[in-house]
Parts: sequence; structure tokens; C-alpha cells
Amino acid sequence: MKTGILALQGSFYEHATALKQINRDYILIKRPEDLNKIDSLILPGGESTAMLKIEEENNLFENIKTLIDSGIPTLGTCAGLILLSTNDVQGKETLQSIDCTIERNSYGRQNQSFEALVKFHDFTGIYCFIRAPKIINYGEDVKPIAFLDNEVVGIQQNNVVGLSFHPELTNDVHYLEWLESFILKGSNVGTL
Repeated sequence: MKTGILALQGSFYEHATALKQINRDYILIKRPEDLNKIDSLILPGGESTAMLKIEEENNLFENIKTLIDSGIPTLGTCAGLILLSTNDVQGKETLQSIDCTIERNSYGRQNQSFEALVKFHDFTGIYCFIRAPKIINYGEDVKPIAFLDNEVVGIQQNNVVGLSFHPELTNDVHYLEWLESFILKGSNVGTL
């Protein structure tokens, strides 16, 4: 089996690079039939409105939601977190896979992007925030797993993790070990 990376738009190649570094096969997801041979999923950063518009042509997200609901490990970074949230994006319903409310572009415009020290799971590293969404609130079944100072920038609900930042842009050893544990081994899924 392979990890599927949503490849409608955004940083999907960077996530592919991370998967190569942990020797994980992957497939770029553009159509519903691409989902047939995956056992984990990554929703990359990019532009959530563009992704929602592109997928209208083939109802890809309906099939993705079914797969996520079946329990496969799913990671969403930046725009991927927005797609997993319970927000509507410009009147379009998201996947609603994490009980949370997100504020899009909350950390500023493209030219206000920054790197910061983030405590993620059981390690600390410097990660990129690019037009990042802010986690405004989350349900009681959602666990915070990443922090920028005292602010929550990563959450997990069962088999789904959403991050405001882009760990795939640095691919440090700690992130890659976590990714392997989460995606490849299925560890840390629903156990935090």
C-alpha cells in the first residue's frame, strides 16, 4: 500500500520528498480512482479555495471523507488543516474531519511568513508558517500536539492530525521519525 498525497495544488512535491526520505511509496491523488491503493493520506498546504474549486469536477472530497472516516492515518498541513476543519470556505463545505474552527491567513500575508520554534509532539524544531491558519477553538475530543509558545498550532482527533505550519519544508529528523511512526507504522493514531 501507499500514502496518497492530494495533488490538486500546493506543496505536494515537498511531502513526496519527506515520504521518499522514510522509504515510503506514494501516489499523487487527483481523481477518486487514485484512492484505491492507499492506506494513509496527506493533504498539503496551498490554497484551500483553489483545492475546493478544482475538486468540484469529480467529487474527490466525498471519497476522501469516506476514506478518512474509515480510520486511515491522515495528515493535513496549513491549507490541509483548513480542509479538515469544520469551517466552510467561501460557502463550500470542508471535510469536517477535525472538530475545530480555523481562521484562514491569520498569521499574515505571504510577505509576513516566518519561521519559529515549535514544540511538536515530543520534540522542538524550527518550522515555517506561510499564510498560516490559526486554530481558534477545538472540541473536547481533539488533543493539542504542537505549540508556538502557548498557542496551539497542531491538533489530533483520532486518526487525523492537522498542523498550521509546514514541517515538510524542513524535513528534520524528528519530524521524519514522527511521520514514519504516524503514517507508516500507524503508531500515534488515536493514542494521544
